[in-house]
Amino acid sequence: MTPPQAVDDRKLQEDYMMLETAKAQIEGLSKQQQLIQLAVEEHVRARETVKSLTKGSPGDDVLVPIGADSFIHAKVSDNKTAVLGIGSGVTVRRSPEEAEKFLDEKIDELSRAFKSIVDRAAQTEALIQELSEKVQSQVEALRSAGKI
Repeated sequence: MTPPQAVDDRKLQEDYMMLETAKAQIEGLSKQQQLIQLAVEEHVRARETVKSLTKGSPGDDVLVPIGADSFIHAKVSDNKTAVLGIGSGVTVRRSPEEAEKFLDEKIDELSRAFKSIVDRAAQTEALIQELSEKVQSQVEALRSAGKI
């Protein structure tokens, strides 16, 4: 039979490891949130660019965003198709309306993924709180028993 102290020590170690794992998960979820937020912002900028270019007439001078808050001057073409990346380096030509719809769908998809991660992060935060309190009480119990 295992002595009570060994069980307490082992349980404390298990709970502590679970706590550290949950903290690492929160860190990973936070990074995922940041990446998804950047993707949403990029898709919103693309949608707004498509909208603004379709309002222009052929030959109009416009500023086109190229990323990193940078723009280039360009002339609106009479070719009103957009080239969209659909994954794995594959692109397709679509009308501006189809491009806006596609980008709106991607924004919605990314927003749902972001919300899912926010929900998982909230659950993980609650677990961290619970485990922190549990580990603290175990440490205090072992201290009061003179075992650590």
